[in-house]
Amino acid sequence: MARSCGIVALMSEKLSRPALVIAAVICMCVVVSHMFGRSTISILLPAIRNDLVDSNTAAGVLGGSNFAGYIFGVIIVTLLAGRTEPIHMMRAGLAISAAALVLLAVAPSFLTLSVGVWLIGLGGAGIWVTAPALATANVPASRRGAVLGALTATMGIGLLGLSQGTTLYRRVVDNEDAWRPIFGIEAAIAVVILAAAFLLVRPRPTDRQVERGAIVSASALRSIPQWKLLLACYTMFSALAGAWTQFLGLALKADAGFSSTHVNNLFSVFAVAGIVGPLALGQLSDRIGRDRTLAIAGAVCVAASLLLTLNAEPWSSIAVGLYGGGSFSIPILTAAAVRDHLDDRSFGSAYGTITILYGFGSFAAALIAGVIADWRGSFDLVYVLLAMLSGLSSVMALIRFRMLASEGASHQPLNS
Repeated sequence: MARSCGIVALMSEKLSRPALVIAAVICMCVVVSHMFGRSTISILLPAIRNDLVDSNTAAGVLGGSNFAGYIFGVIIVTLLAGRTEPIHMMRAGLAISAAALVLLAVAPSFLTLSVGVWLIGLGGAGIWVTAPALATANVPASRRGAVLGALTATMGIGLLGLSQGTTLYRRVVDNEDAWRPIFGIEAAIAVVILAAAFLLVRPRPTDRQVERGAIVSASALRSIPQWKLLLACYTMFSALAGAWTQFLGLALKADAGFSSTHVNNLFSVFAVAGIVGPLALGQLSDRIGRDRTLAIAGAVCVAASLLLTLNAEPWSSIAVGLYGGGSFSIPILTAAAVRDHLDDRSFGSAYGTITILYGFGSFAAALIAGVIADWRGSFDLVYVLLAMLSGLSSVMALIRFRMLASEGASHQPLNS
């Protein structure tokens, strides 16, 4: 964690000390929203499947519950963006996430588990939708891609610790299917991070510039050049976010026949790639533009999805590594494309609106993928379909790049 915050410091040397403290705490906050939420569920799903989940369809419902909570949370954040400080919504998200982790640690039934998963999706929305604006509040436009890449790389570091920590804990207790204590440990860490968010993060007040009471802020979205194509690109990717990692552990065990330890090691490969990919592609986007870099990330995810269906090493490791680098980069590249043209509160409203559709796509993908896996008896068709959607996402990004180029407009980023 300290290493990731050091990366942020190197990426933004001109920031003041208070700004660096904020960036460091936000690094830890996004670990709670994504690693303690979605990724932990993915890693522990094979063990949970043996305990409280009786089919891949039910596992899809579990993943869908996470994104249903996320959608609801994004709607709330978007509604409140014009009247509430972003830091208040982030703190609320942390508190909800900590409570959800406690519930997951003691869940006695599938219903309780689903409620906990829904709540952690709800809390994650309050954290993630506000994080990019808070992290880049005092960052020049020329460095936003790099800083947001470092922010996302923090999640990769968190995932690396999570996957290896899970393996270590299971060895200590001599139980390959242990999962409840993992959520309990994460709950304690989340409480510490929540305390840091109250004590150390005190950003300056933001301006109220967004329409109140509207889920969709049309004026904010129209400020983003070719926003419809950007929305299409991100929505196509949402299917991968909902299903690719959610079923990865099950696919590696059921289709490839890997052991729990090997599966956790592959999640570590995923994590390392999730550190390197956003840092590299974030900086690349500062040089060649967000859209071309988004197209590259999408193409990487196509290759990863197809390679995973080979169900053998070294292809599984290569696939997981490629997907880690590409998938960790797409959200921050999209966020940077939005942040380039909007201020703090407008960003929260516009990015929240975009994320609502992202949440619906992820929700549907998680449900449909589970049904397909039960129907086919494997996850191969799921990953082929995800490769196709990732290819469409990449095409949307390229079309947006060409449209902007043909308009001959500079669309200078907002430098605030």
